[in-house]
Parts: sequence; structure tokens; C-alpha cells
Amino acid sequence: MEFPELAGLAGGHAEARAIQTALKLGMFEAAGERPLDGQALAARLGTDPRATALLANAMAAMGLLSIEAGRYTLTDSSRRFLLKSSPEYLGGMILFDEAVFPDWARLEDSIRTGRPARVPDMFQSDPGDTERFIRAMDSLTRARGDARWVAEHLELDGIDVIADLGGGPGTYVAAILRRRDRMRGAIWDLPATLAVARRVLDEREPDLLRRIDLVEVDYLRDRLPGPVGAIFMSNIIHSENEADNARLMGRCFEALRPGGMLVIKDHVMNREMTEPRAGAVFSLYLLLMTRGRDYSFDEIAGWLGAAGFGGISLVPLPAPPFSSSLVIARKP
Repeated sequence: MEFPELAGLAGGHAEARAIQTALKLGMFEAAGERPLDGQALAARLGTDPRATALLANAMAAMGLLSIEAGRYTLTDSSRRFLLKSSPEYLGGMILFDEAVFPDWARLEDSIRTGRPARVPDMFQSDPGDTERFIRAMDSLTRARGDARWVAEHLELDGIDVIADLGGGPGTYVAAILRRRDRMRGAIWDLPATLAVARRVLDEREPDLLRRIDLVEVDYLRDRLPGPVGAIFMSNIIHSENEADNARLMGRCFEALRPGGMLVIKDHVMNREMTEPRAGAVFSLYLLLMTRGRDYSFDEIAGWLGAAGFGGISLVPLPAPPFSSSLVIARKP
């Protein structure tokens, strides 16, 4: 690794914080309305003109604003990912990262103690935290295209009901149902999350709500509803420890019909736990926020086999843009 790459990695927090701040202040929305010079942009945002110019110039240097005749306008990337009106808006995830940024200052403490930097409650204790977290997951999934890819490529012939366990905003189940008129879906999740899911679906997919059952489930404690033909889990096992995941596989097995399918989408690590790189870094995030980490295929397959599943396979998603994989298993 050469100096520029290492320096960029070590100083990446500065660029992240600058983007978070610009988004939080409304800089991209303002520049998207019409071209604005520095004074007009500051007036629009209610900020200091000199400081605003420094931030806007940084955004331009990063390719998120352009300067034409002294006026700031959006680039194709910012128009695509940073405007709320865009179907690929990533801002929900960016603002979530901004909200939890202080927890990263406690990484050393977590490394020393092995304990999270915050209570690992999946952001259920405060309604504002729940809303921010669930909309962040929706934002990330839509911007990157995960749900669209899964809906297009997951083989679901013969499945009448698919349950999204820990389904959050319903982004995946909605994408799946849009392509399959005769299928029903369910979101199994905690009550605070389901309240947000209902609002998100009512805003974006009101016609699908009648085909989606929102069911209160604590997957760490409750027996799962069923039987269903398929259970889908995206980014669930990485929030839990090894023992809880082993028990969860057993609960999924019980909730499936014979021949039913379990689909796990997550970072699936190599045996050395170093690839994909995004998963290795994300495990530090999980240390700060959850009881879990990212797991290897061997670990996941071990839990599935012990629960009674067969036909266990690994399906990597194309990279880029993805860094995750599907693990698919069948109930005999």
C-alpha cells in the first residue's frame, strides 16, 4: 500500500463528516432548485458565507457539486443519490451514520472491553431512533439495488407466502411481490419497527399493503408464525451472537413447510474473516452497536445443518456494487 491510499483511509472520517454535514444542512436540495453562488447558498441555508463556501468547495472537489460561472449546481451523482425525491436516495443511510458517529469515538473502549458502545436494542427504545434506523436501511437497499437484484434473481417458483424475518421497512418483500402477483408476503419484526414499516409502505407501496401481513415477532424469544413456503433474512444474523443464531435457525426450520426455503443475505466471510473487506470493517461497526459480527459460510452452514436443513449453497452477489452473498437452504 502506498502513502496516498493509507492517508486516504486514515483520514476518511473528514470526507464522511463533510458529506453528512452538507446533507444535514440541506445543501444538495438547495443547489438542486437552481444554481446558487456562495452568498446565495449561505443565505438559503442560514449559514456563514465563508464557512459555507469552504464546505461547498469540498463537495465540488469530491464530485458532489459542480461550479459553473461561480454558481454551485448538482452533479449526476448528487442528483441521483442525494436528493430526497430520487428513488435511489442514499441520504437516510448517511444521516443515520451522522447520528451514530459519536459511538465511533468509543471504539477503543469496545476493543478493550468487548462490549458495545451503546445498548444493543436494535434502536427500539426511542421512536426517533427507530425511524432513522429503519429508513436508513431502506435508503441503503434502494440506492445500491439489493432488493431489485434479489427480486429478479431469487428462484421462488411454487412459493405462495414469503416471510421477511426482521424485514424492517419491507423493501425486499415489496420488491419480490411486485414481480409475483399471486404471492403473499409477511414482515416479522418488533412493534416499533412495524410502525415505521407501515408508514414507509403506505407512502410508497400502498397497493401492496393488502398482500403483506405485519406480524409482531421477537425472533430471539418467540416461536415464529407459520408454516410458510420461504423465509428471507437480510442483515439479521450479523446482529446476533453465535448461540442465538444457532437457535434462530431452529426456529426458522420449525416455521417452514416441508420443502420450504430459507434465504440468508449478509456479508459471508472467508475462513480467515478478511474478505469481503467491507464485511471485515463492518464487523467493527457491529461491535459498537450489536451483540454480533459477520460470519463465515462454514459457521452459517454449521448452524443450518444442525437445525436439520439440507441443500445448503452459497450464491455471491455481483461485486461491485454488492459485497454480500445469499446462503440458501431447504427443509427436507
